[in-house]
Amino acid sequence: MKRRVFIASAGAAAAATTRAAAQIIPGQPLNPLNQPFLQQLTIAVNVTLSGALGKYGQEVLKGVQAAVDEQNRFNAQISNVWGFRGIDDRNDPGLAGSNANVAAADTTVIAIVGNLTAPMTLAALSHYANTGFAVIVPTVTADAVTARGYHNVYRLPAKDSGSGRLFAGAALEDKRGVPTIAIAFDGDYGYDVARGFVAAAKSNHHDSDLLLFPIAKTDPAQAARTVMDRSPGYVFLAGKTTEMGPVAEAMRLAGYTGDFGAADGFYNTETITTYAKTLDGAYVASSMPPLDRIPSAMQLVTDFQREVTQITTFSAYGYAAAQLIISASQRGYAATRTALLNELQRGGTFTALIGQFAFNVSGDPLIPNIYLYAIGSDGFKYVRPAVRTGFVM
Repeated sequence: MKRRVFIASAGAAAAATTRAAAQIIPGQPLNPLNQPFLQQLTIAVNVTLSGALGKYGQEVLKGVQAAVDEQNRFNAQISNVWGFRGIDDRNDPGLAGSNANVAAADTTVIAIVGNLTAPMTLAALSHYANTGFAVIVPTVTADAVTARGYHNVYRLPAKDSGSGRLFAGAALEDKRGVPTIAIAFDGDYGYDVARGFVAAAKSNHHDSDLLLFPIAKTDPAQAARTVMDRSPGYVFLAGKTTEMGPVAEAMRLAGYTGDFGAADGFYNTETITTYAKTLDGAYVASSMPPLDRIPSAMQLVTDFQREVTQITTFSAYGYAAAQLIISASQRGYAATRTALLNELQRGGTFTALIGQFAFNVSGDPLIPNIYLYAIGSDGFKYVRPAVRTGFVM
């Protein structure tokens, strides 16, 4: 997949789904005709649900569905009944924007989760603002998403430049004085991560530089020689496995014996199957915490796994996005899109499956975090968070 997500959306658009909830009165038989009406609130999910990226958008949608089901199963009797509505943007910028109007036509929709990729999210931002929706961005990490001044946008993962800074602070902690190089391609992901890494490395008194290569014209062997001419002791691969893995491999073949670090674009199975030997022991940044090490999430994870079988980063962030919307609605008794947006703008901290979230004025997490995993032949081994908060054991 093109990583226009973090960290920067199966089939046609998913149908709106609700779970009816009836009030149960102890000692009396359940008779739906006698139950009071519960107001339905709907979460629209504007992501790519078809084509090459459809499976990832479908995972986000499944995460939202699982959170809605969880809410209705245990809490609907004393609040509202929740539903979700999947809307396929088909990875088309025009459709991504116009889908905000589709959601606005449904008076039960009070917030939107979207989109899957950075271009779709950026194309839709003004439409979300014009229709008055709070939008929760589940997986897109591009800096531009929260740099345009909209005050209805709330992003869950750390932005790219912040992720680079966090990684440098954690991964270089025991490498004082080691010269570092961050390398990136001029594609859709990597430069901002590399820029953040270099800024943090320099502030910690490392000799550090950034090399940006043209993705269409770069030979891995030549790129490896260019990097090694700088004599680095630590190389940060700020990009995707498919693009930057060959450069790392060429560096090892050319005699590089220093350490590697890698951005979130390397947190995938291709890294293990193809480059585990080349990158053995290297740290990889990921926005995804180890769910089995979060005490507060144990029951939620068990219930979630019954819904989706395998929890992925996309489904976990979809789940958390829906949790955030539901929590904000309950906290402020918000049953309209305006009331919900006002509640989010009032601030405060929200606890979700993947972390605790409060947001700055731009809509980024007030205390962003990433998690470091070590690469090995048998997979990724969790090492530590960049920021120790106690949320993860």
